[in-house]
Order: sequence, then structure tokens, then C-alpha cells
Amino acid sequence: MATIPDSVLPQGSLVLVTGANGLLGANVADQFLHYGFNVRGAVRDTVKNAWLVPLFEGKYGKGRFELVQVKDVTLEGACAEAMKGVSAVAHVASDVSFGHDPNVVITNAINGAVNVLKAAFAEPSIKRFVHCSSSAALGDVVPIGGEPRTLTQDDWNENMVKLAWAEPHVPQKAAPVYAASKTQQEQAVWKFYKENKDKRPDLVLNTVLPNMNFGKSLDEENMGYPSSSGFAVGVLSGKGFPFVNSMFNQYYINVADTGRLHVAGATLPDVVDERIAGFAGPFHFDMFLDIAEKAYPNKTYERLGCKDDTWDIISFRDRAEEMLRRLGQPGWVSLEQTVLENIPSALKA
Repeated sequence: MATIPDSVLPQGSLVLVTGANGLLGANVADQFLHYGFNVRGAVRDTVKNAWLVPLFEGKYGKGRFELVQVKDVTLEGACAEAMKGVSAVAHVASDVSFGHDPNVVITNAINGAVNVLKAAFAEPSIKRFVHCSSSAALGDVVPIGGEPRTLTQDDWNENMVKLAWAEPHVPQKAAPVYAASKTQQEQAVWKFYKENKDKRPDLVLNTVLPNMNFGKSLDEENMGYPSSSGFAVGVLSGKGFPFVNSMFNQYYINVADTGRLHVAGATLPDVVDERIAGFAGPFHFDMFLDIAEKAYPNKTYERLGCKDDTWDIISFRDRAEEMLRRLGQPGWVSLEQTVLENIPSALKA
């Protein structure tokens, strides 16, 4: 078990993680447990997600992780009971349905996040709130052949917001609606926090903005490789994955690093009111195939035709890497290690 010497939360403090059954939520919970905190994982259905208890008990022992049911975070007060006795909240749950109606997707995303934050404001024991946002809230990817931009903590993906709300609301707009939901959700969280800060000057908000998450599944049988982690399995298995060729000029991040950045936002004393950039390094999927062929020389892949092109410069990326080092890491988990963690499942797929 690792420790954080200058943590603002005492070791053994209880942390609430919403959406604890998802790719990010489970890894966030895992990292808090790794650093000596106890975790209360909130899920919609405790019976369906009961597998989380033996998973974490097997790694960290009994009494460190508990599962609670919060059926609908969009309902005000839904999280009040789950907040009791908690020192920090990592709000990871969000609408990832990839629906195309902004009136549903964006409204639910905003209501859920703000309701959870309201509940945290009402619980005196809570000192830190970490909201899981997304790189999609920061800006659109630069198009192939376009000019790179320098993105800062003050940038927002307003282009996707305009596109998402413009008529007509058709299935082809699922991606812009998702990006807009993450943008407007995070904006709403900051707005509520700033407007109510005088009521809880002791409560600190930080947000984490990861780009594409890849890496090892914590439980392949029960979780598999959901969300973006499934893209890697699809590519490496040779079965492909929809939209892979359109995913240009992105950054990767190992999902364990995403978990660690949530821990940093909840514990490091000088990380206050920050947007934390989860951008480990630029990638495209042909890089995945290069790594796979080097590790398994008897396996060959047809390249997807990805190109080394232009990636935006994330001005506050180094600050996030510094946080990882303060948590005892050498820096970002490498792309090679991240890909190799996906390969065993890909070869079975």
C-alpha cells in the first residue's frame, strides 16, 4: 500500500466514488484503495455490480470497500445518504449512452453532476470534490493538416456545444452531443462551486480531463474492456472497431493514471481549483500495431493508414505529470506498457 506524506486527507479516510462499476470509476476506486483510503462505491444496481466487492477485497482486504446504491444521480438529494461520513468525493458517473438528443443527454449530465456537488456542499465532512470531466470539454481535436493550438485551463469546446444544440437532432450527432455534455456539465459544476464557495470555503473542487483511456481491465469476466479500452482490443484483435480511422490527433492515457490524477485532486494540498490534464502523449492506432508486432513477432497486422500529424499543445499537461511523480510514479505510464496491457485480451478476442 502506498502513502501520500503531504495528503490533506488522513490515511484511512472514506472516499465516495460514483459510477464505481465503469472503466474509469473502478480504476479511480482502485487507486484510492492503493493509496490507503477506504472507498464507498456508488452504483445504480448493487446486485448487478456485486462483483466489485470480492474484486477489491481480494486486493486490499475486507472492510476497505463498500457498495451503495444510488439509482439516479439526476434526482436532487439522491446522494445525500451515500455522502455521510465521507471526506472526499470523486464524481465519475455520467451519461455515456451516446444518445443524440441534447435535451436528454446534456440535461441529465448537468443535473447529475450539480446534484452530486450540492449534496457534497451539504455534508460538512467533505473537504475535496473531484469531478471527472473529459478532454472533450477542452476543445475539438485539430483536423489533419490543421494548425496546432495551445490549449489552456481557460479553454472550452464551444464549437461542439453549438453543433450539438443546432437542429436537427439526428443520430449522426451523437459524438458532438457527448462532447457538449462534458463541456456544459463541467461548466455547470464550476459555476455552482464559484457561486456557493462562500458557504463552504473549506471545500475544494478540482476536475480531471482525460483523453482516450486504454489499459488493463480490472476484471475481464465482469467488466471486459468497455468504452475507449475496447478500441484497442478491437484493433489489436484484427477485428477492427467502428470509427477508428476518424480518431486522429488524440492523446492516450493509461486508465490507472486517470485514477491517480483523481487521487491527486483529492489529496495534494496545493492542487486547488484546478483543471487537471490527462494527456499522457500523442498516439494513433498504427502505433498500437507497431508495439504489438514488436512484442509478438509471429503476428502481423495490416496498417490502418494513420499518419503522424499535428497534435494540440496542452499547456498544463506537465503540471499533471508532476502530480503523478508526487504520488510516487516515474511519470506517465508509457504507450508501450499501456498497449501491452491490452494485448492478452486482444489475442483471445
